[in-house]
Amino acid sequence: RRVTALAAAATLAAAAPPALAVGPVSVPFEDVTYARVECARGTMSSVGGAVNVRAGVACVEFSATAKNPSSKALNNADVYGRVYDGNGSAVTDVSENNRIAYVDEVPAGTSKVTFALTMPATQYEAGALSWSGLKASGFAGKILPGQTGGLGLLGEDECELAVDPAECESDRAAMGAVR
Repeated sequence: RRVTALAAAATLAAAAPPALAVGPVSVPFEDVTYARVECARGTMSSVGGAVNVRAGVACVEFSATAKNPSSKALNNADVYGRVYDGNGSAVTDVSENNRIAYVDEVPAGTSKVTFALTMPATQYEAGALSWSGLKASGFAGKILPGQTGGLGLLGEDECELAVDPAECESDRAAMGAVR
């Protein structure tokens, strides 16, 4: 009996599917470039909790090669890292490891991604920007109900995942009316 039970346990263990990773996926950025772009009206910049309205704002779009090791796309991935102006002063908050931006989607494998930062115009004009540790971190699969993408709207089929699809559709419609 004992041999039969051990054999059955071994057979079940061998047939079990591999465990799925459920944690965030880290995606390093390479070949990072940037360019100043037009800011939307009313754009402000803040670093270290201080809002900068008077000095003018520079809106900067970064592009990078992302290497997503997951077999699925990451949606609404957070961007982390440090960015410095030409004088070596922080453009992003360096006191904590805070999210500095997000990327709507990071496809599986190697792809180009973009994200935007705002900073005081004087920092942008101080010379070439530098950075360290730029990467994205996110979860594979769909955006969770209540999260938003680049347009600030849930996708057409995202409410199917919600506990209360009718409430989700109502929220989605309200967000669409604001945009």
